[in-house]
Amino acid sequence: MSAVSVAVVGSRTEAELIAGMLRSHGIRAAVSADDAGGWDPQLQLGSGVKVLVPAVDAGQARKLIGDDSEPAKPLNALQRLMVRLLGGRSTQ
Repeated sequence: MSAVSVAVVGSRTEAELIAGMLRSHGIRAAVSADDAGGWDPQLQLGSGVKVLVPAVDAGQARKLIGDDSEPAKPLNALQRLMVRLLGGRSTQ
């Protein structure tokens, strides 16, 4: 089963919130970050943190996070709001 990225956000915390919301709706979700296993969180700023779901659930997941477009956007409106609420900076 292949996984696809449905969101790319600026922090692991934000990605975990989105993944948790998807899981609460019955969608398997994982978080993927190139941050040296959590040892260097600043690496997340460059490449972002991805929320991954099975390809068959991608459409439903995008609807739940408010992104109906096919490719994952760097930050959608919900994600930008979450960044502001968490006190971070949006890169968009």
